[in-house]
Amino acid sequence: MGRLNKITDDKASFFIKKLFKKVEEGLGKIPVLFRYMANSEAMFNCYLNFNSCLSDAKLDQRYIKMIILATSEFNDCDYCVRAHTQMAKDAKLLNDEQCLNARKFIGIDEKSDVLLKFVKKILETKGNVSDNDIQKVREAGFSDGEIVEAIGAIDVAIMTNYLSHVADVECDFPEVPKAK
Repeated sequence: MGRLNKITDDKASFFIKKLFKKVEEGLGKIPVLFRYMANSEAMFNCYLNFNSCLSDAKLDQRYIKMIILATSEFNDCDYCVRAHTQMAKDAKLLNDEQCLNARKFIGIDEKSDVLLKFVKKILETKGNVSDNDIQKVREAGFSDGEIVEAIGAIDVAIMTNYLSHVADVECDFPEVPKAK
């Protein structure tokens, strides 16, 4: 049982019910984490909108999913690692091995490998990367817009990672192998 209220269908506001319906149509279910996020209409709506914006990003969707997996592993968020592994596989973006490697900051190709090393630097330094770090990711072929989108993927992962930890969410996704 979580440490925050879990919003059930009968306790959800009209607005939250609309958001739940939207999520269920997209994912086939309402992940339990979203029932905790639904304590705030503003934050739940913001999170869904942020994800929608990321789906329109120029950055490859596989790379976005790898960033979310790497960030979730970095933050020791078992819930998010399991959820995003399942979502990546369901969407046919990544396979099991690619999901596991992403959690170790290993890409599916040379370009994504450079990007994940950059993401690791961002996480380790809390964003205080060097000019050289930025130059390396640009030389790999990433635009400044894609760099900003990568930071957005980190941000969206951190929000759910921290909520999962604070709420002590029970996991409703299959177990995955340990990365470490």
